Amino acid sequence: MKNYKFEIFADYFQIYLMDVEADEDTSDIWTEQALNIKLGILANTLAISTFRNVDVPLEVEIHDSQPEISLEEWDHASIDYFTVTSGQCAVFGCSDYLPDAARIEVAPGKYSAISLAKGLDSITEEWEDADDLYKIILWPSAASECKALKHYEHT
Repeated sequence: MKNYKFEIFADYFQIYLMDVEADEDTSDIWTEQALNIKLGILANTLAISTFRNVDVPLEVEIHDSQPEISLEEWDHASIDYFTVTSGQCAVFGCSDYLPDAARIEVAPGKYSAISLAKGLDSITEEWEDADDLYKIILWPSAASECKALKHYEHT
């Protein structure tokens, strides 16, 4: 397993994980379904919807096979898939300068991707400190599921 940790400015409430060779127009990534599951997908790009419009912690895990994931510890979870062709992905906020974005190694192939969020009840105002955490877990897979596994319900 590879594990990466970042603090990313989630401008417009979104963070991207994109194949560095992707040439995709992300202006249409937020479909009605993507907004519902808080995960936008293009062929070589993931867009993770956050619950705050500030710097947020993001972890990316890359596994060799489907890991065991306990949804009980997470407030929100969605699954989808994408393809990496170059062997490297950029991790960035939507208004970041792409050439300066952090890079992670991801072997070329098709991946299932689970987007997870927790600590969401700690958010009182989007600009105040909170304990929210966002995580993307990737593993090689030809599956093409696209759905919410758990919806966050604000209490």
